Amino acid sequence: MSATEDIKITADRQEVHIGEEFTVLIAPRELGRRDRVAEGVAYVLAVDDSYSMEIRADSTSDEFADPADPDRPSRKQVAEAGVRELLAALPGNAHIDVLTFAQNAGVRFSGAAGELQRRGRWNGNLDDERRWTNIEGALRRAYQQLEQQRAASRRVVLFSDGLPNFGETDPGRLAALAAEAADRELHTDVIGIGAGADFGLLERLAPTGLPEHVASRAGAAGAMKQITARFAAFGRDVVAGSGELSLEINPNFPVLGVYQLDPTRRRIEGAVADGGGRRPSRVHLKLGAIGAGEEGQPLYALELRAPERISAGPMPVLKATGSLGSGRDARQLAPGQIALRTVDNPASPILQPDLKRQIRGIELDREINARIAAATSAGERERIYQEGVERAGRIPAPELVAAYQRASGGLREGLDPKDVANEARAASSRSSTKSKRDWFQQIPVETPDEIRARRRRSSLDDDDDDDADYGGAYGSGTYAGGSGTYGSGAYGAPATPPPAAPTQPPPDRDPR
Repeated sequence: MSATEDIKITADRQEVHIGEEFTVLIAPRELGRRDRVAEGVAYVLAVDDSYSMEIRADSTSDEFADPADPDRPSRKQVAEAGVRELLAALPGNAHIDVLTFAQNAGVRFSGAAGELQRRGRWNGNLDDERRWTNIEGALRRAYQQLEQQRAASRRVVLFSDGLPNFGETDPGRLAALAAEAADRELHTDVIGIGAGADFGLLERLAPTGLPEHVASRAGAAGAMKQITARFAAFGRDVVAGSGELSLEINPNFPVLGVYQLDPTRRRIEGAVADGGGRRPSRVHLKLGAIGAGEEGQPLYALELRAPERISAGPMPVLKATGSLGSGRDARQLAPGQIALRTVDNPASPILQPDLKRQIRGIELDREINARIAAATSAGERERIYQEGVERAGRIPAPELVAAYQRASGGLREGLDPKDVANEARAASSRSSTKSKRDWFQQIPVETPDEIRARRRRSSLDDDDDDDADYGGAYGSGTYAGGSGTYGSGAYGAPATPPPAAPTQPPPDRDPR
């Protein structure tokens, strides 16, 4: 565990077997009101108003809704229900802009959430401006509106049922637009509606936000309300509008993957600047807006591999620096760091097996999604989801089991395969972390050093591999980041003392 207060770092074990994969958990500490950088909440609700939004929300055949049938609402009515739920969950004085868009975007309301709740309605686009879907135009106008606000929490919620077919349509350029806005503390949450939505694109528009999808099912309005209530809970009590962590990893510990565990679950591609085995690898994490308490704490994990040689003492694994806020208001976080001993002990106990289960769940979901995208028949898709149910059950990952079971059922009900896949991907991206605090607590077990000391006292062995002085940066608290070294010692190969006597896992702990 990191000894510093600002950045929490822990590993899933206290020592690691040579060459073995292990997980390191990283997060800023829980923030409270004393950490608040700014006040206030401002949202832009960007609602797709193209003609396809008039399709019945539960239709699998693009049947348009009948305005006289309130039991079968349109996609547009479902989006409006989500807006009303969001308004009810936000502070009454939160600033709200409602923007509707098709080929053009226009602001239909601007004022307090309480005022919009009382009004209940807003105008939309003219009929002859509803033929296309211009997501670029909607985002640019939304960010323009948000930049006029100085609130701590500034978010766009984009509701859309289709692909961008007007303005910028390239997914990479649209994603870059959202990422640049996030750098200015303007964050984007997205909700796809129906089979026409491109969840892969929408997910890329939320680099520091929440991606969701509402499938063409009965009860779509209820699903939308649950999603927007969650969005409001995430955005209403923001302490800092942005944050970042910069990690430097000892080159003796190759980085196998970088993952976000909360507020969304995903593998972060392209995050590692590899040192090539000679220099430290570096990872830069944009945390997005950070809320108060445990619920608002963003959580990340690194999958690393230990060196193939045992060490005389704890080896530096990584160092983390970071900040909250941006510009002149930015606050630097005290650095965090972690060191582990590498040992020749395949039974070295894993004290936090749930961390590895989180990683395995994310990787399984990536595989299932890729196979579903390549599948060519309903039968093949159902077999893939059923395999996913079985494999997720073995992890165990109950949230994935539920997502794949629902997806398999949706295929049997005749839902569009893309709609089913979008819904499953959205469900599996939701954070399933519970009791995050527990992951950073020291587990009260006999440590490997205590085991060795006890055995020496009992004359059960005469292992002297602990006699080397720990020293270095982690002993002295110094760090020379520019040179790629920790304290006075470079990232050299670990020392090779006589093999340590095997230590046994503590009772009732999963050694896998």
